[in-house]
Parts: sequence; C-alpha cells; structure tokens
Amino acid sequence: MQKLLSFFIWLGVGLLASVDLEAQTRLEAGPYIGVSWYNGDLNPNRMFASPEPAYGGLAKYVFNDRMALRLTLGAAGISGSYPQKELFLPENRSVPYSFDRTLLDMTTMLEISLFPYDHPVKRDAVFSPYMAFGLGSVFYKRYTEDHGNHDEKSSFVLSLPFGAGVKWKVTDWMSLGAEWILRKTFVDDLDLVGQNTAVYPSNPYGFEHTTFTHNNDWYSVVAVYAAFTIFSRSEQCRDGF
Repeated sequence: MQKLLSFFIWLGVGLLASVDLEAQTRLEAGPYIGVSWYNGDLNPNRMFASPEPAYGGLAKYVFNDRMALRLTLGAAGISGSYPQKELFLPENRSVPYSFDRTLLDMTTMLEISLFPYDHPVKRDAVFSPYMAFGLGSVFYKRYTEDHGNHDEKSSFVLSLPFGAGVKWKVTDWMSLGAEWILRKTFVDDLDLVGQNTAVYPSNPYGFEHTTFTHNNDWYSVVAVYAAFTIFSRSEQCRDGF
C-alpha cells in the first residue's frame, strides 16, 4: 500500500503540471453510498474483507474541465475478528476477539480528471476516469489507560485519503460516479473497542512498534454517488478566440 500511495502522489504532481487553469467555476453536491472495510492487525492485506455500510455526502468546487476541490462527510463501518483462517498473530493469542465500529469520515481532496470533463465547448466531454488525493480526519472513540484505569475519549486523527474513480455527465445538471478511496491513518487502534481494552489496553495483539510507514491501520470506501449542479458561472462568449 505504501507503493500505491507513492504512485498516486507522483501521478498527481505530473497531472497538476499539465492542467489548464482556465476558470470554469461550478458547485456540485450530492449523496454517496457504498461499502467500507479495514486493513490492520486482523486483516493485513485482504480487500473487501468483512464489508460494512458506508454513506454520506460530497461537495465539489469545480475549477475547470480537469480539476475540482472536493469535500466529503460520512460514516464508514469497519469490523474484524480472531481467530480466523490463515491469520497467525504473535504470542499465540488464543482469546477470541472481535470488533465492529462506525467511523466518522471527513476528507478534503483534489480531484483530477484524466480526460477533459464537462468542457464548456467540447460537448462530447461527458466521461472521464479521475484520481483524487488530499487530507482527511477520522472521528472515533479511542481507548486509553491512565494509572491502571481504562477510559474512552472521542478523538480526531489524521488520515491520508487517495484513490481513483470514474464519472459520467448524465445531464447538464447531474453526474454519476463510482470510486475507490483508501485512507491511511497514523494510529493502530481502529480495531480496539469496548471491553476488549481490559485484555489488550494499547494494541490488540502486541504490535507495539508502530512507525510512520508500518503497522498503522487503513480503511477503504468503495461507493457510487450522484452529484447535482447547484451553482454554475456562465462562460463569456469569446467570438472564436
């Protein structure tokens, strides 16, 4: 996943360098719905494992036919359990463990279309794949240990969202899209919930050496959405220029 993140960063830099910054301001907003799952101690690398519902809304501030700034706010469910087939954790943990929680998910991302999309002159520019990357935040209850007492505290933590999708301009005022956005977090306790903190107060299965690039939890959202044009600034006639 680290290589995938690096790929998106460098691809985004390259695309930004080639974007035409001619203004085409427009505001779009709409709902999304899909599924989410997590990758961490209880699911190191499987995609679409233990999927949970994900839903929310998004808004896009469109700069031109290649670039938009987008905001999303929604909920993403994640879950996991142990023991399970082909998963062997340190210290021969034999105590059954499971979790199921809902994260409040917020992201701000730059969306870059690979093809011209909804161009003011090119009427056939109605479909494009795109990539998106930016910054996000996850809101959830974190469990802490203070002088032997276990407690919970609602907290915001940083995430790095990035991914790709496709979009289709159905009418002048409505677009449809489908996307897969991954979120890299900088914590290792998304899978730590409820009474299980009494057993593993800081990390469910003893992965204590968390670093910037390893042993942090990830989660993904695959969703479809509809975006409706709320505000559009008319283009001036250029008389052929």
